[in-house]
Amino acid sequence: MTYQTTITRKGQMTIPKAIRDSLRLPLGGRVMIDFDGSTRGIRFIRLPSMRELAGSFRVKNPRNAVKLRAYMEKHYRRI
Repeated sequence: MTYQTTITRKGQMTIPKAIRDSLRLPLGGRVMIDFDGSTRGIRFIRLPSMRELAGSFRVKNPRNAVKLRAYMEKHYRRI
C-alpha cells in the first residue's frame, strides 16, 4: 500500500490513519523509525506502552519492602 503525506516546516508529518490503525497506535502512541541508508527506505515500528510492559520483567533478587523501609528509616534522614 502506498500513502502520501506532507512534511511540515517543523519536520513533522502525519502518519495516515490506515497505517495508525494497522499498527494499533493509540493517541499519544510511540513509534520507532528505522531508516535503511542503503535502500533509502524507512520502517515504522510500534513501541509498547508502559502498561503493555507491566509484568514482563522479572526481579532477580526480590527484596522485602518492609525490611527495606526499616533500613531506609534507620540510615537516611527525611528532608
